[in-house]
Amino acid sequence: MQNHSAFSLNSTSWTTDNLVSSGLMGLCFVIGVPGNIAVIIFIVWHFKKDNFTVHLMLNLAAADILCLMTLPTWIYNQLYSWSIGQSSCKFFTALVYCSTYSSVITVTMLSVYRCLRIRHPQLWSRMSKGRERALLICGWALALLFSCPGVLTQEIVQSKSKKSCGRILYSEEYRLAVAILETLLAFFLPFTVILTSYCCLHQKVTQGAFSHRQRSTKLVTRIVITFFIFYAPHQIVNLFQMFEIAFKSSLPVFSAKLLEIRSSKEVLRSLTAA
Repeated sequence: MQNHSAFSLNSTSWTTDNLVSSGLMGLCFVIGVPGNIAVIIFIVWHFKKDNFTVHLMLNLAAADILCLMTLPTWIYNQLYSWSIGQSSCKFFTALVYCSTYSSVITVTMLSVYRCLRIRHPQLWSRMSKGRERALLICGWALALLFSCPGVLTQEIVQSKSKKSCGRILYSEEYRLAVAILETLLAFFLPFTVILTSYCCLHQKVTQGAFSHRQRSTKLVTRIVITFFIFYAPHQIVNLFQMFEIAFKSSLPVFSAKLLEIRSSKEVLRSLTAA
């Protein structure tokens, strides 16, 4: 009887947003982890191992798996009180941010690499295998560096009847600065590089002399577009947050409406890893 009462108490504390968010994250975990493992196996079996495009695609799949493996922890964080300490909070946050930034950097590298391989093949032919590995390592190091603002602001937050691993920002100006920094580093800067690469690539790919390379280029293009579609919701939430803070004093009614909309869409932020 006591166990049943405890279960009922925990259940009533669950909101619809928590249940929907947890269910979607669970679905992403169940589909995403085996799916990315299958992608890695397929790439290893069917593509040349010495191709830098293959290395980048494997790196992208590995980053996705690393991020998706943290989802059970965030599901628990949504439904129950965080009970595994502040160090674990920062550790799992670092995994999410690092793998997410690594995915962005890898997709950017894919676009730049295809552009250089087709427009300037002699230039890339001078790149040794050791330098290609160094590029991959530098990509992860850069991702770790970009993760610092998010990790440093993640703490154990006491809200109502439970503790959770969440973000603590000490002022509106600090919230705005972090949101702008994340949007620039994780969205506008890399996708500006990607779009520039594809604009430079388009004319060369359509020429007959490069028709034999169109298949791999189309594959990379699909990867970039798919990544953009699934990554955009997080950035939309970030933009809502930026406008909400910026207009808080000058347009309080508009800012409050943005906050309401952003709060209703916070589930999208939980699905960045997807």
